[in-house]
Parts: sequence; C-alpha cells; structure tokens
Amino acid sequence: MRTPETGLPAESRAIVFYGAANRDGRKFPDPHRFDVTRGSVNNLAFGAGPHVCVGINLARLEMKAIFSSLAKTVTRFHIEHGERIVNSVLRGFGRLIVSIEREV
Repeated sequence: MRTPETGLPAESRAIVFYGAANRDGRKFPDPHRFDVTRGSVNNLAFGAGPHVCVGINLARLEMKAIFSSLAKTVTRFHIEHGERIVNSVLRGFGRLIVSIEREV
C-alpha cells in the first residue's frame, strides 16, 4: 500500500536531504538558480510546523537588516570563486569570494 502524499510504500524508510529543499522543478521555475524574488510560499529553508527552526525570526531579522543595508549601496555582486562543502545532506559553501559594484 502506498501513502498518497509521497507514493512510498507504507512502512518504508526515507531520508531527508535538506540540500534538495526548494529545488523541485514542479514547484519552482529554474529551481537551481538563486532567486531572491521567488517568495517564501512552500519554502522549506527553516522547516515547517512543529519542526520549524527555533531561530527563524532572528535569522529573518538579521537577513532583512543586512540585505536592506546592502541594497542602499551595492548594485551588483560577482562570485569570483566558490568552494562547495562536500556533504550528502546539506548544500553550501566552505569558502565564497565575492566582489561588489557600488553606487558612487
């Protein structure tokens, strides 16, 4: 018997790969591209329901402060070099070198 939500057989085992979150091509156009305008509907970055990240509100406040400040002077970011972290569960960078263009 399969569960209607996942299509997995009942009693089967599954693993969650957080690095795959928000990369479903059926829900997000161009799912592998970073898009700040994508919005937060169906975004799993901080979990959901009883498993939501306890620091979600602080993280959102910090991000809003940083990006609002940067948006006032930075016109463009350029990724010069990035070294991905090798991890079977998460996605991220161990090192990311960027340059910026600023308004004068």
